[in-house]
Amino acid sequence: MCTPFRRLPLPLLAFSLLALVAFAGACGGDDEPEAPQPVAGASIEAIETEDALILDARLFAADADGTAGRLVILLHMFPADQTSWFEIAVELQDRGVSALTLDFRGYGASGGSKEVGMIDRDVRAALAFSRERGFERVVLIGASMGGTAAIVVAAEEPVDGVMALSAPVSFRGLDAGEVVASVPAPLLVVASEGDISAANALEAFSELASLDADHALLVGGRAHGTDIFDHDAGDRVRERLFEFLDEVWGG
Repeated sequence: MCTPFRRLPLPLLAFSLLALVAFAGACGGDDEPEAPQPVAGASIEAIETEDALILDARLFAADADGTAGRLVILLHMFPADQTSWFEIAVELQDRGVSALTLDFRGYGASGGSKEVGMIDRDVRAALAFSRERGFERVVLIGASMGGTAAIVVAAEEPVDGVMALSAPVSFRGLDAGEVVASVPAPLLVVASEGDISAANALEAFSELASLDADHALLVGGRAHGTDIFDHDAGDRVRERLFEFLDEVWGG
């Protein structure tokens, strides 16, 4: 026998409907981007990909018109967004180097769905944007999946250098293992020794690309990607980052 329907009191019914709406929003697709948010010292930029998605980006220009010759493109890790790089972007800006951050497709205020296997298109779009803005000296720095994507793109696109923090050899459709040996630009890989998968990937990259000890940096702790900067090894990784830029750009 079916249980008869009971009419809920109006306050409880209203609460239930609100909860249902909230649940649907939380469990819905990831195609609805957030509204772009301003950041002090950075301009809001829109970058279009080859498949017609609009990516939300921030340009931390080192000069008034945003055409300083040197640019670092900072690529976020999974499942973070571009805000994870803002602190480093400001440090670069203070040192006279422009920085560009962006949300990969499906993240933050960028359009599209979260398709990790296609974020190399986002990196290529960021490179094209940088050239259009007059930046000729570009370094890619990526964390985790952002590092993997940076290596994949640097194997085909001209850049001055690549730095990858905690980058997996392959991840959800991205495969840097097959191309890392063909990256012509200087490459620096970094990982925490307690982050086992990242440490193993560092060893693999080191062997595949014949990296010397100065370009395969294993630091203490277990932090992953940009989280490294908030732990004990953070100062060492920051120092190596700026040393690497001096190396590829000649100080």
